[in-house]
Amino acid sequence: MGNDPTRLVPSIVLFSLLFFLGYTLTLSFSFPKSNPHPRPFKYAGLGFDNDNINISSSAKASAPWCTPEECASGRWEPRKPAFTSLEQFRAAYANRLDHVWKGCRAPIFPGDERSQGKVDEERLMDVMGWTWTPYVGGLRKWDADEFMIRLLRSPGGLILIGDSISQQHHHALGYLLNQGDLNFDRRLPFLPMYNHRNVHQALLKPHDPKTRELLQRAGVPESRLKRPVVTMLEDHMLIDEPEIRAITEKMGASKSYYWYHNFQRVPDWEQFVANASRPREGEEDTVTEDTVMLMNAGAHWSRHELAMLPARNSDKEEQARVKESYIQMINIITRRLSPIPRLSVYYRSTAPAHPSCENHSKPYNNSIVAREAETHIVPRLKAAVSTAMLERQRSRWDWDLFAVHNELWRTKVRRLMRERRGPGARWFYLDLWDVNLQRPDAHSEPGIDCLHWCLPSVLNEWTAHLNHNLFLDGLARGKDGKDVEGM
Repeated sequence: MGNDPTRLVPSIVLFSLLFFLGYTLTLSFSFPKSNPHPRPFKYAGLGFDNDNINISSSAKASAPWCTPEECASGRWEPRKPAFTSLEQFRAAYANRLDHVWKGCRAPIFPGDERSQGKVDEERLMDVMGWTWTPYVGGLRKWDADEFMIRLLRSPGGLILIGDSISQQHHHALGYLLNQGDLNFDRRLPFLPMYNHRNVHQALLKPHDPKTRELLQRAGVPESRLKRPVVTMLEDHMLIDEPEIRAITEKMGASKSYYWYHNFQRVPDWEQFVANASRPREGEEDTVTEDTVMLMNAGAHWSRHELAMLPARNSDKEEQARVKESYIQMINIITRRLSPIPRLSVYYRSTAPAHPSCENHSKPYNNSIVAREAETHIVPRLKAAVSTAMLERQRSRWDWDLFAVHNELWRTKVRRLMRERRGPGARWFYLDLWDVNLQRPDAHSEPGIDCLHWCLPSVLNEWTAHLNHNLFLDGLARGKDGKDVEGM
């Protein structure tokens, strides 16, 4: 009777229940609640403060350079030292070759007795009073000379292509280079397409003392000075009217659609890039780096601009056709550029627009706050207008497709590099989404234009990230000349 196993059953059941309850409670206290915007796992345990998402100095010291992915994850911190006067700002951005930045357009509220110029100047100082700081590692310090040496060592230098926002970036980059005392010639008649209104080519002035110094440091021949170091191609859609028609007609657009669009265009720009990237005789041993292309096609790919696409039963159905059109454009462009040797293509992520940007005077605290705040884009756009016609127009800007289009490019770039064979173009995705998402305060005209940017603001950060990516690429490929050591 003392060994009857049936008498042990209640004890076993009770023990099992207590064990299960204890295990469940342990789990509930051991694991944090789910976060709709969790931090990347790779940053766990590196000294984050849960409220401010800061990172300890010891973690930074262990990673002197951020990887491209790490560089894109960070926050805007106040500039040190802060600007306390316009004179300080002008001293920091002094430029003997260009006009100093005048201001960022700002609204004047009732009772404000300051002039428009004064208000704009003070807003510029506010906008420029922030510095992007990655959570892990750091960006290479900007040096106009080093950047220019890298461009001289490639057949075609840097080629930017895109819409008016890329043109803004080109303008800001030109100021940065002038700020480094680099002097340029433009629209020289021996250059291809020198008189095209959407083609802007800059060559170093051959007899300028700074040019002579950089030429020697770069170790390239005199012939390199006969070609541009920076070129801007303003092309809004990257493909032409017949190609847009062919794509959209497959989705129901009428063949008789009246083409009223005024998209800026550079005909056969892909061939222009191929020619610029071609190695030249006599430079084979010195001009050995890739030509760099910084490309974007974003804001114009919308229902507002692709008005030839027929209406459907819902916004979702209509946007699906915009997305499919965009995919076809990506395929066309990548097929044309991928065979070009000695070319590194950086696709710059389309920057987010911010509805109601006039309500912001400083950056968001971090990307989590920014992502939570910048939701429901279309309803917020529509809430700012009073008529059904304007609501429809704003909804068709398709600002909510910018992130979708960026992911299409990110996926395509990964696939291109995974499948790359031979000497064709190399592809990179320059992710600046969070960098820009956190800056609703930095747009060009609050309340009027929340898409374009106040110059130079975030645009200087785009250049800094490109510069850093080129530096990392050089290290990865074993480019260890004296001008890239010990940065």
